[in-house]
Amino acid sequence: MIEQRVFGAWFRSPVLLASGTCGYGQEYADLIDLESLGGLVTKAVSLEPRPGNAPHRVAETAGGMVNAIGLENPGLAGFIATKLPWLRDNLSKAQVLVNVVGRSVDDYAAVVRGLDGEDGFLGYEINVSCPNVKGGTMFGTNPAALAELVRRIRGETDRPLIVKLTPNVADVGEFAMVCEEEGADGLSAINTFPGMVVDTASRRPLIGNRSGGVSGPAILPMGVHATWRARQCSSLPVIGVGGIRSALDAMQYIMAGACLVQVGTASFVDPMAAVRVSEGLAALVEAAPERSIGDLVGSLDDA
Repeated sequence: MIEQRVFGAWFRSPVLLASGTCGYGQEYADLIDLESLGGLVTKAVSLEPRPGNAPHRVAETAGGMVNAIGLENPGLAGFIATKLPWLRDNLSKAQVLVNVVGRSVDDYAAVVRGLDGEDGFLGYEINVSCPNVKGGTMFGTNPAALAELVRRIRGETDRPLIVKLTPNVADVGEFAMVCEEEGADGLSAINTFPGMVVDTASRRPLIGNRSGGVSGPAILPMGVHATWRARQCSSLPVIGVGGIRSALDAMQYIMAGACLVQVGTASFVDPMAAVRVSEGLAALVEAAPERSIGDLVGSLDDA
């Protein structure tokens, strides 16, 4: 059985589509059955609209890609007017988390406060870890700043509050503990790593922003480790993110402590990737002695 109850809600599959890779859901609706998945995390929502970074925004690299989209989005009012209605009207089984970004504590709080009276979504994934915008990791790499942010947002909502951690710290576990102490309900581990791809002919970076976030298969081991470390240091549910292409990849995260996983970059190669991962996990669970995804969470034998 791969259905489980997390954050007070039922997820029919542990597999979600990752933020920034599936738009706001509607973009994928003609490609896959979104309701067959556990859910999705929307593209970022900020207080004001953001135009994003200059092109080029994406470049391939060995084992993945580098992207610097720049958190382009229609802003809070635009999301409520043009994106949320579709989610509300079309997804009844798949759970929706809204990814929230901001330049200040007040920005984050204003977005959550503005969304909290709306329906059509379960909770929030708070993005404190984006490496391809100026200041994108300032909360995720400073324990005191992170504590202030989570505390403030906690005061704005009773909905599930999941913090997306950056890998660019000495110990992810320390930041997991901060999130738990300040009232977060869960963690997403991890966001992308900063990276650069150079065009040696022109001697210029291929990305217009010069650097961006590295995602894809290359970061899988780091994501699994961060998930394991977060689980060691806190009791919060963890959503494993980074480099998942197969059910076996996802199972690594689950055994390391993730109750849910997100598929992102793989969807650019194959839009059906998340569905294949979900179906593969169902087969793996059926063949396991435990026969339940919940029983496999954190089952890593690391003695």
